[in-house]
Amino acid sequence: SASAMLSSARALAVHPAAPPLVASFPPPACKRFTERPSTSGGRGVRPNVVCSARFGFGVPESVEAVEDDDDALLSRRTMLAGKALFTIGEAFVFPWATESATRPGSAVTENLVPFSTPWLKTMLFNETDPVAKARAKNYLLDGEALAASGDHLAAIALFEKVKINAPTEYKMCQRAGLNIAKSFKKLSSRPGDAYDKSAETAKGEVWWWGRGTRWPGWYIVAYLSARNLYFTAKEDDVATFTVTEGLGFLVPIWLGLLIVLVTYGLPDY
Repeated sequence: SASAMLSSARALAVHPAAPPLVASFPPPACKRFTERPSTSGGRGVRPNVVCSARFGFGVPESVEAVEDDDDALLSRRTMLAGKALFTIGEAFVFPWATESATRPGSAVTENLVPFSTPWLKTMLFNETDPVAKARAKNYLLDGEALAASGDHLAAIALFEKVKINAPTEYKMCQRAGLNIAKSFKKLSSRPGDAYDKSAETAKGEVWWWGRGTRWPGWYIVAYLSARNLYFTAKEDDVATFTVTEGLGFLVPIWLGLLIVLVTYGLPDY
């Protein structure tokens, strides 16, 4: 009836309908700050965005992004430092340590502390006393004559005197060491006996000393490691070899190593 409809209209006017629930919760307000370069290794820039809501809890995305960037930067610096240390090891520490452990012992080097100043000086070229060098050469030639005549035990004794009198003469000592191995091999009657084992030990001493400071492999690997470190720091993933690099670095390195080998002796000859 008309009176009923009029009553309903008056009730709605007194008690209006509630607004939708969603309208009472406005969307989060986002504020855009100044853009800054990324420290994670990328080349672009990205904005920092902070979203704040009237209700709820959580860490803003920008805080998490900054923490991730700091971790990535620290990890990158650690990686570069590790590569730099390994390059130094390949160029200096590893060859020096091998040289010290495998060269003939002498009164000059037997009591030195590794990597001390006197020890490091022995890594450099040290001129042998001319009298001692001449005496060692005579021992070498006399020992080879005895070995040729079949007197191998006497020959081995003279070869050992070569290393005692001129321990820093690489060519002469390596030649004496190979002769010692040959003489022990001649004295051996069967594989695995005492003389055969002594021959293998003498050959091993020659081989290992050949991998000391005079071995070019250390410096080739060190160059490649240094090159990798350089291009990694520049964030250059290609790092292709160029003609300039070849003429400016590789050719001089190879020529220098060749001169050193010819002057001071090949590792195994």
